[in-house]
Amino acid sequence: MLLLALDTTTAAGSVALWRDGLIEERAGDPGPSHAERLPGVLMAILGAHGLAPRDVERYAVAAGPGSFTGLRIGIATIQGLALVGDRLVHAVGTLELLAQDAARANDAGAGTTIIAWMEAYRGEVFAARYRVVQAAPHVAADGPGDRIRGAAILDVLDAPTVSAPEPLAHVWAARGAGRVIVIGDGVARTQSILRACFGAEAALREPAPLAGTLAALAATQGAAATRPHAVVPIYVRRPDAELARDRAAVRPTA
Repeated sequence: MLLLALDTTTAAGSVALWRDGLIEERAGDPGPSHAERLPGVLMAILGAHGLAPRDVERYAVAAGPGSFTGLRIGIATIQGLALVGDRLVHAVGTLELLAQDAARANDAGAGTTIIAWMEAYRGEVFAARYRVVQAAPHVAADGPGDRIRGAAILDVLDAPTVSAPEPLAHVWAARGAGRVIVIGDGVARTQSILRACFGAEAALREPAPLAGTLAALAATQGAAATRPHAVVPIYVRRPDAELARDRAAVRPTA
């Protein structure tokens, strides 16, 4: 099955092709916006392998949280392509993708706590906490198709949330012990907080492109695919437009 996966939840994002293994994964250029790049980046990776949208048998998309604009554009692009081709879509939360990526590391055995830690700006992070039940090792090999194998089995300890990083890190550090991996683009800005809370033994990691991980999950969890219209963004934080509307509704009148 030929599968095309897209992540637009960060400025760079990524895209991947999968058929019985990872064919290619490309990190995006964080300079141009996703609106400027899509659907061109999808056509480019397909064209590089002599393929067209009609050849894609299933789509996968990162469902958020992340940049509101990037998230909406990415999902809308995949929905449009899937509707035209009458294809199913596999949507996966970005925090789960980060946890799955961490769970493929050789040091992420059963019982490891993984904290997905994304930059949410405004002094906040998007975050979720997982425990590895069964790892899916990250296999290094010469061919890209051997780099990703299946999915880890994870328990959700704390569901996706948005918070100031310091109080959240303190609470989660008090809830468990043992091996801890913190992964995401929020790590760099909050490294001192994370070290103070989780100690020098915690592994703090910047994320790799996630489209390959997304493709692997979609390929192994086909029963979770849905019709395109059923894909729902995971915002975690309410969109600015909704907050502004609520503020306007309670503003006193002259």
